[in-house]
Amino acid sequence: MKLYELIQSYNFDEIMPEILRMFPGTAKYREPLKQAYDILLEMRPVPSKKSVRYRFFNMDNSDESYMGAADADFRCTWEVCLGKDVVRERGIDLSDAEILANSLVNICFIGTHPRKFDAAYAELTRPER
Repeated sequence: MKLYELIQSYNFDEIMPEILRMFPGTAKYREPLKQAYDILLEMRPVPSKKSVRYRFFNMDNSDESYMGAADADFRCTWEVCLGKDVVRERGIDLSDAEILANSLVNICFIGTHPRKFDAAYAELTRPER
């Protein structure tokens, strides 16, 4: 499934609870995340042969691991991110909503955003006081 197909399958209000569960304390960023979601829905995806691959990562100096996608999967323009396939490796049991929530946050922080997201990006990345 392409990321743009996944984002079209949900509305923001279905995704925000997943974001809150994955990233506690993000309720205050609802508006910038919603703006990103709305911008992504309006964009035309650029076809890409690359993918956003969800897999297991081992934590350094520990026997623990976590599920996620590599930052490099999101280092591109938002349009290119939308055109990538979303792939789950064997054993990854994240739901589509969880993958979309995680992808949205990663796109906001790692992807190259459009200018109309500049103010919202500044709000997302403003240091806490």
